[in-house]
Amino acid sequence: MADEQSAQERTEEPTPERLRKAREEGQFPQSQEVPSAMIIIGMLIGLGLCSRMLLDWFIQTTRQSLMTAASTTHDLTGVLVSCGISSLVICLPLLIIAAVVSVFSSITVAGLYYSPKAVELKVSRLNPAKGLKEMFSMKSGAQIITVLTKIVVLSTIVYYYTASKMGDYLALRYSSPREVTGQMAVIAMGLLVRVAIAMSAIAGVEYLYQRHAWKKRLRMSRQDVKQERKQYELSPEIRSRIRSIQMALTRRRMLKDVPTADVVIVNPTHVAVALKYDAASMQAPMVMARGADLICEKIKEVARAHDVPIVEKPELARSLYAAADVGQAIPENLFLAVAEVLAMIYRMRKRQKGLLK
Repeated sequence: MADEQSAQERTEEPTPERLRKAREEGQFPQSQEVPSAMIIIGMLIGLGLCSRMLLDWFIQTTRQSLMTAASTTHDLTGVLVSCGISSLVICLPLLIIAAVVSVFSSITVAGLYYSPKAVELKVSRLNPAKGLKEMFSMKSGAQIITVLTKIVVLSTIVYYYTASKMGDYLALRYSSPREVTGQMAVIAMGLLVRVAIAMSAIAGVEYLYQRHAWKKRLRMSRQDVKQERKQYELSPEIRSRIRSIQMALTRRRMLKDVPTADVVIVNPTHVAVALKYDAASMQAPMVMARGADLICEKIKEVARAHDVPIVEKPELARSLYAAADVGQAIPENLFLAVAEVLAMIYRMRKRQKGLLK
């Protein structure tokens, strides 16, 4: 009874297949702080790159607005429309950066996945009881803690940074409008940098927690893991079929190499081993093909068809068959016996060439 209960407890980490199915169902590690932090960092970089252009535009727009207010000949509506269009144009790079960073942050958190099930309408989501349950869940508690932490940290940063710059604020009354604008931009950028660093730290901690909670929700029992393995394990019949196909392919490749062999040593009907030796490229004779019974007969048949010499050496054939596989060099203790056979083959070939001449 205790073993059954422990088998049903979710103590095992989710398998890759379990994680894949969860993503297909739209279950991802979710983080609200990572996109916010990345958007702030992206906007900060964009402001840094466009700061000079934004400052010149602000000064020009302010000067134009003051001139319009002092004159009665300008069409106020046209001026406002012109300022609105120029504002959109000047802010367009920042909006593009925000959109790109938003998409990139989503991919960073959840990965590049498309899940149609995530956008399906489910009636269960409209259940008020389920909504109340989620309000008082661990996930909601973690979100509340994150929000409170963010408020406290950001408020502290803003307060101390603003207080430290109080002297700079007072000194601005002796500066020109351009200097005031530039100094305010520098102070604002300094505050944004500190806020971005704090948001990044909060987002990192929150993301690690959300990923841990996501994997914890997907944990499996030992019984689930065993069941999943059974689903993907091949039956003995299929494994046997695969092995037979692999052996057939190996035999087919092996028989293709028999015509290139120098000699086939047999015993005489049970075992056949085809050998090849090239002094320029081989340190020892290589086994090109080997087989017993039916394969032995097939090797001899191919050897006869291509005039490869067949030598009956029962003990040597059995030793070669047991000591080396296809593509391997023969062991050192068989060098002498094989050398005698190869020398005999070479003498026979020279004799045949002499007779032909």
